[in-house]
Amino acid sequence: MNFRQQWLLLTFMVCCMPVALSASTPGMTVAHYDVTTRGFRIGTAHTSQRFSVIGGEPTVHFETKTDVKASFLWLGYRLAVVETGVLKNGVLVGYSRQGEENGRKLAVKGRFDGAVFRFDSVENGVAKTIHIPRSEYDGTTVECPEARLDFRKNEAVTLRILDVELQTVVRREYRLVGEGSHTIERTTYPCRIIEYRDPNKHARRWFRHDETSVVMFRQDGRGSSGYSVKAVKLAREE
Repeated sequence: MNFRQQWLLLTFMVCCMPVALSASTPGMTVAHYDVTTRGFRIGTAHTSQRFSVIGGEPTVHFETKTDVKASFLWLGYRLAVVETGVLKNGVLVGYSRQGEENGRKLAVKGRFDGAVFRFDSVENGVAKTIHIPRSEYDGTTVECPEARLDFRKNEAVTLRILDVELQTVVRREYRLVGEGSHTIERTTYPCRIIEYRDPNKHARRWFRHDETSVVMFRQDGRGSSGYSVKAVKLAREE
């Protein structure tokens, strides 16, 4: 595994942190995260998710800005991207990712037309299009499907997940670790802890699911990259 492949765990993890399941209370949730590895702070992530009802459908617009710079001896990694998307009734219908990764310019746009999810991308001037039939996946990484899983049997659950960063479908296994908490500015939030694993990514995630949203408080990469992303500020705006 090369250095970039190790950091695949981080790059999309940031964009899927907060995902709303409904929008019964219009407003915006804003979260700020520190990114660390080996005890060093190497970057930040800022996310927002705006809830509304459009045409009678609960709709969420989200945006994530990620800025990471890691350098250890001969190894280096630089990521500066902005990701946006739209969910309707909890289903991802639009997605974009633009920025640079280790000097490579990235531009991806995706849309769901009811039968397929289409990605149009340009990387360093090279364009390509990928179609993923809806029948081939159970959900997307953005939709945070683990929040709706029933772990009462204490067994791992495997789903076919469309990884929008890698633009491919993977079989991802989810396992419940237990209940926990996370403290932000002297406020402690109860949360659920799960682990997930697929051929490309393996991480442990702390999140809370209520009737309006899923908010991720922390994620630790379980692979050799050893990163951690922790929420340091959380606010609700009307």
